[in-house]
Amino acid sequence: MSMTDVKFDMIIRGGTVFDGSSPDGSGYTADIGITGGLITAIGELSTATADLEDDAANLIVAPGFVDIHTHSDISIGYNPQQASSISMGVTTQVVGNCGLSLGFAADTDAFSFEKRWLAPHNGRITWNSFGEHLDQIESRGCGNNIVPLAGHGTLRKRVMGQEDRAPTAVEMREMERKLDAAMECGVWGLSSGLEYPPSSFGTEAELIDLCRVVAAHGGLYATHLRSEGDRLVEAVQEALNVAGAANIPLQLSHHKAEGKSNWGKIGTTLEMVDSARARGIDVQLDQYPYTAFMTSLGVQTLPRAALTGTPEEVSARLINPAQRTQIRKEMLVAHPEWNDVSDKSPWLSIQIGVCRNRPHIQGRTILALASESAIHPVDYVLDLLSDAVGYVSAVNFAICEEDIGTVMRYPWTSIGSDGSGTDPDGPAAKDTIHPRTYGTFTRVLGKYVREFGVLELSEAIYKMTGLPAARMGLKNRGQIAVGAHADITVFSADQVNDRATFDSPHQMSAGIRAVIVNGRYALKDGVLTGELAGQLLRKGRG
Repeated sequence: MSMTDVKFDMIIRGGTVFDGSSPDGSGYTADIGITGGLITAIGELSTATADLEDDAANLIVAPGFVDIHTHSDISIGYNPQQASSISMGVTTQVVGNCGLSLGFAADTDAFSFEKRWLAPHNGRITWNSFGEHLDQIESRGCGNNIVPLAGHGTLRKRVMGQEDRAPTAVEMREMERKLDAAMECGVWGLSSGLEYPPSSFGTEAELIDLCRVVAAHGGLYATHLRSEGDRLVEAVQEALNVAGAANIPLQLSHHKAEGKSNWGKIGTTLEMVDSARARGIDVQLDQYPYTAFMTSLGVQTLPRAALTGTPEEVSARLINPAQRTQIRKEMLVAHPEWNDVSDKSPWLSIQIGVCRNRPHIQGRTILALASESAIHPVDYVLDLLSDAVGYVSAVNFAICEEDIGTVMRYPWTSIGSDGSGTDPDGPAAKDTIHPRTYGTFTRVLGKYVREFGVLELSEAIYKMTGLPAARMGLKNRGQIAVGAHADITVFSADQVNDRATFDSPHQMSAGIRAVIVNGRYALKDGVLTGELAGQLLRKGRG
């Protein structure tokens, strides 16, 4: 059959194709024919016709980006379009990271934290099992493909509440049973968030046992390490111990070294990864390209014991005079530098993120706020956390640019945003979130490829497509090849860039011209279409 007889659903014409198969290469010019949501032809298709045609001359045509680390299971119920994710070229998201997976949550008081996240968006927990949660995502639709992980912290809370102790034999069997059921429903692995209670209460032995359940299903283990600062090396060793004992692939989440005194430790941890890989442990990592992280202010500042229990219990502990005095003392013993209130104070590097009961302080530094209140920064933090019932996040500018480059160049590093899909016109737009939610992938392409030269374009695309897709075991995703799913991102190499900033984070990226998800436009000519063409991808189900 000649091409004059061929009719496609869509043809992308004349773009420079980087197919995602390798970190090497310079791209090639080709047309891409799409039929039934699949790529069905690549080459010279000038005589073929299609219902939709897109001129990609002078543009890059790449596989849709695979965001290997997100928390969008939190937002997808009330924001199915996932506008921020689509707008930076992402067609597939791995959700449920850092031990936090909404699928294990229940409509009980134990999950007040999760309810508090959902409430401003009229979201509710209406499922009783992980399987029901996945069914709801599937029935509502989504803007990009969703790959679910099971979260250790939420699983532990479902079985044990917020107890800071080892599980009983009965509790351990129940966690294993629920995890096994989630894997049977199509979950791709287990995540842990070992800085966050109650995941932080889990022992190495507990994690090994749970990972063995996941390994039996061919899943992986992704971990937010127990420390990303002073005990980073020890935390990496713990993760390697778990992976080795459970014989499971290991993903080190958003790998970095927090705090100036820890900058450079990345050299040691990457040597540990190389050594582990040489011993047969399948370990990789992911990264977002920013010098600041964002997480709970309580987790960043309070001693572990102070974080035990529900947000209400944490607040009561901070209000109690004797307990507060002890907590304050422990904070300053662990961090004597927090007594510095000069113009070199570490509190200058920490600014409020989301604080819904005091939105006027969002984006301001702890030092400035404490100075205005004429109190010590530690006391300001304790007052804020007690009043906000623990519900406040903070941005901490504590990551070294040189370390970012080192991690990014490492051959086994994928790109992951650590964001939660949102909408610049939605209710979350009033929250001062991390700009990574809107800009991670375009920032790599604009800043770290075009401006800084840390990566070649082919390397960056591979770290966003072929590498993370293969890491997750996704079939026919993350590549441009005949028979692959038509997940495609078209962008201008000269214009692509992030616009989101820490001061103004709800800004769509520049230079992304088209995003195609399963053969349908999610973004065309730089404008979101509103299509919900994504699929819930279940492990073992095609």
